[in-house]
Amino acid sequence: MTQNTQIQWNTSGEDLIKLYKADLTGKVALVTGSNSGIGLETARVLALAGAKVIIPCRTLEKAHTAIKTIKRIIPQAELIPLQLDLSDLSSIKSFANAFLELNLPLDLLVNNAGVMGGPKFFTKDGFEMQFGVNHMGHFYLTQLLKNKLKESAPGSRVVCLSSSANYHFLTKEGLDFSNLNSERYYTPMKSYGQAKLANILFAKELQRQFSAEGVDIAVTSVHPGAVESNLGRHLDLFSAWDFIRCTRGLLTLLKEIVGFKYVNVGASTTIFCCVSPDIKKGEFYADNAINRSVLNEQSENKEMAKQLWDISERLLVDKLLESIEDSNPISRNSKAELLTTGTK
Repeated sequence: MTQNTQIQWNTSGEDLIKLYKADLTGKVALVTGSNSGIGLETARVLALAGAKVIIPCRTLEKAHTAIKTIKRIIPQAELIPLQLDLSDLSSIKSFANAFLELNLPLDLLVNNAGVMGGPKFFTKDGFEMQFGVNHMGHFYLTQLLKNKLKESAPGSRVVCLSSSANYHFLTKEGLDFSNLNSERYYTPMKSYGQAKLANILFAKELQRQFSAEGVDIAVTSVHPGAVESNLGRHLDLFSAWDFIRCTRGLLTLLKEIVGFKYVNVGASTTIFCCVSPDIKKGEFYADNAINRSVLNEQSENKEMAKQLWDISERLLVDKLLESIEDSNPISRNSKAELLTTGTK
């Protein structure tokens, strides 16, 4: 299929649903980080198209505030607040259980939330924050909801928010598996770049697995562009210097920053991947089209993607096993199964 010629890099998400005449009535969407920025706009536009939208935030107060914001514009919007802290594995598990207890389908999973830059600090479970939230948190969440996505197929979609940082702040060698969790050294932008390449590799491996199982689910990854948001709230002078020092194409990156997008346009590529009939499974998108210009050379490396998947799964199992009391022993294999069932 050829893309609608009316769709340009600066077409807003709301205009996209009008151009596609998208009707998501009866569909359920889940957008992480939907309390602000791109996530809030994504939730709003999906609700405008008729979807019931799950609003997961770190606190219920933030979720209710987001819902009030959306309902001021779309009074009829169906929105469900839930608590989710992607820096805490126990919170992710509790959220997944709470969602599954609603007995709803899951047609659209938008892994949108993220953190960028700042000093080195860790999640509750000991992951470097950028790797822990941007990749590990969404990896675990998706695993817990995987069966629900399959039950909701055909036509379910997973959209993973990445960034051009996967290209700009990493070398052509891609992920450094000896420093995934900043074990050897930490620089804010390289860590961010690794997490964003991890998002892409995860999306591609997840797509391969669904396709191998014969399940009709489309998984894509997205670079939204330089967008107004609070993503850079942790940036400091060290991060700014690191930003300049680590960039392999500073002029290209500066050109992107100059092409700053307001949030209604910044969310459009996410919406495109949610509603367009023209998307290709497993691809990386930017500016409402497949993109190759800000894609790391290792993005198609199947071995790297599989290695990342296996390491991520092992890290999760190890962390989850640590939380089990000696009085309630469980085998490693049984615990690994919980990564995809979402059961208590």
